[in-house]
Amino acid sequence: MDNGQNWRNVSNGLPANVQIGLGGITSSDKLLAIATKEKGVFVYNIINNLWVNLPTEKNIIDGNIGAIMHYKNVFYVGTQSKGVFISSDNGNVWKSLNIGLKNTTIRRFVVLQNNLYVCTNDGLYVFDEKTNNWSLEFGESGLQVNSVTKFKNTIYIATNKGIYCRNTDKAWKNMLPNHSVHNISSDAEQLYGMTYTSLLMSSKDGINWQSTQHGLPKGLYTFNVLRHNKMLFAGQWDGIYKKNDISPKWELSSNGLPPNFAATNLQVFNNILVISTSESSNNSSK
Repeated sequence: MDNGQNWRNVSNGLPANVQIGLGGITSSDKLLAIATKEKGVFVYNIINNLWVNLPTEKNIIDGNIGAIMHYKNVFYVGTQSKGVFISSDNGNVWKSLNIGLKNTTIRRFVVLQNNLYVCTNDGLYVFDEKTNNWSLEFGESGLQVNSVTKFKNTIYIATNKGIYCRNTDKAWKNMLPNHSVHNISSDAEQLYGMTYTSLLMSSKDGINWQSTQHGLPKGLYTFNVLRHNKMLFAGQWDGIYKKNDISPKWELSSNGLPPNFAATNLQVFNNILVISTSESSNNSSK
């Protein structure tokens, strides 16, 4: 609650051992929820400081839940083997939503300008609310899309083959070939590409990239980058790092976190920073 200075555990209500996958947090002005691989969806009760388990069908859990999104009062969960499921009544009824998808391994959900996108192992899809179908935005054989962002009115995707952008004529171009990029994010001034060897930054047009690793641990990669209250935060394998635009160096900002806390997810909820690790135990923090 103090811009990364201190962290406190808010895991009350979660089982002693659960796993939260990449993309496994969703937040809005009124709701914070997570997807756990063992028990399904949990929603945070702010008043009672407690996570409440929503009914999640065994069929969904068996598909290996990873990503989650709460969009227009509907829960979307993505699985590794069974595609997308949705619930509009807080988990009482779940329905499969895979029409249009050619691949049912779901990596991440992202909302950009009132459009819901899903990243899969064969491309990027957008949800058509009128037809209740998914439409392919861009894909090709063997293209694993891991994340998507919008920077200066251009869509960028992070893939196992590089960073692609969609031009004004809707043609896609690889702006960072020969790189496997597992996440991408942006703010008003910068693009951030997360590879398995370096955190990269592009400040203008997504064409020229440079490393911004100074202060981050060697041999470990960055899971996510987020700007909050004029500070940049990076989730790493050993905690949270932060820096401002003037400083060239990242500094560890993990006071209150357990040692070796892999900050796999990073979100903002009601102006509060929320992070999760892939595994939870009685002494780990959320």
